Amino acid sequence: MPMSTPDETAVEMVRRQQPCLNCGAPLLGEFCYQCGQPKKGMIRHLPGLIADFLDSALNLDTRTLRTLGPLLTKPGFLSNEYFAGRRTRYVTPLRLYLFMSVLAFLMVSIVTPVRDGRDNGFHVSVGDRSAPAEAGLAVTDAVAERQRAREGRAPETVPEADLVVTPDNPNPGRVSIFNTTPWHPVDNPVRVAWLGETGNAWLNTKVGMLIFNSIEANKHPAKFVAAMFSVAPQTLLMILPIFALLLKLFFIFKRRLYMEHLIVALHSHSFLCLAILLLVLLNQVASWTGTWPVVPWLVGLLVFAMSCWIPLYLLIAQKRIYRQGWLMTGFKFVCIGIVYTVLLSFGMVLNLFWALASL
Repeated sequence: MPMSTPDETAVEMVRRQQPCLNCGAPLLGEFCYQCGQPKKGMIRHLPGLIADFLDSALNLDTRTLRTLGPLLTKPGFLSNEYFAGRRTRYVTPLRLYLFMSVLAFLMVSIVTPVRDGRDNGFHVSVGDRSAPAEAGLAVTDAVAERQRAREGRAPETVPEADLVVTPDNPNPGRVSIFNTTPWHPVDNPVRVAWLGETGNAWLNTKVGMLIFNSIEANKHPAKFVAAMFSVAPQTLLMILPIFALLLKLFFIFKRRLYMEHLIVALHSHSFLCLAILLLVLLNQVASWTGTWPVVPWLVGLLVFAMSCWIPLYLLIAQKRIYRQGWLMTGFKFVCIGIVYTVLLSFGMVLNLFWALASL
C-alpha cells in the first residue's frame, strides 16, 4: 500500500476541519479565510466571554509588558518596530494611547482634592427652548432688574469673593460679550443671526452656566483644578492629529505618509501619559513617606530624573525615527515644541470653557 505524501496528509487535515457555518469554507484557524467570520461565537461559557472581553478591552497579556518597557526606556523604538512590520507583538498605538491616557488622568483625578459641593440655591436649567428670552436661565424677576437700570441706579461693587449668581442678578461680575454692555439673558443676550431662536437660546444657556461655574471655581480653586484635569484627555486627543500634521510639515522631505506621523504622535503621547502617571505615583509616595529617612530624597531624585527624561526622550525619539543630524533635529524639536505648547494651551482653554459651561 503506497504511503501518503505530505500534501495528501495536509488535504486530509483540511477535510477533517469543521467548515465555516456562514459560508461553508474549511476552517484553517480561528477565523474563516473566505468570509472572515470568527470560529468562536457568543454562545459559550461565560468565563470564556469575560476573558475575551478583558483581553480586547485592556489587552492585558504579554504584549503589555513587551510594550510598556520600550515605551518608557527606548525612545522611538515602538514606532520603528511598527514601521518595520513587527506589530503583533506590541499593543496597537491607538489602544496603547487610550489605555495610558485613561489610566493616567484617572490617577490624577483620584489624587486631586475633592471639589466643594456647597450649593448657593441657584440652579441653571435648560427651560423652554421656544422662549429665547429665558435663555435657559431661571430668571423670574427680570422686570425689577430693568426698572433699576431705568432709574440709573448703578450696581453696587461687590467683592469678587462675594459674587453670587441669582435670578435677579445672573451676571454679578458684569461680564461683557462682544460689546461693552454686560451680558444679560433678557436685556442683552448673545445673538448670532444664523443660529436661529433655538440655537441662540442654547448659546445663552451656555453663557449663563459659564458665568455661574466660573464664579464658583474662583471661590473654590479645587473646582478649577478638577476641571482642568477632566478636560486634559480630550485636549490631548484633539491635539493628536494636529501634532501629526506638524510632524508632516516639518519633515515633509522625508516623504512619509500622514498615518506614519500619526503613529509617532500616538506613541509620543502614550509616553507622556505614562510619565504623568509615574510622576503622580512618585509624588504620592513622597507624601506618604514624608517622615521617613532618605526615602523622600530618593523619590525627589526620581521625580527630577523623570522630569529631565521627558524632553530628552522626545528629542531622541525624533532623532531615531526621522534620522536627521542632531543640529537639524534639535532645531525642529524646539520649533515643534513651541507650536505644540501654544496649541495645547489654546486647546486646554477651549475645553476648559466648554467644561465650565457644561457642568
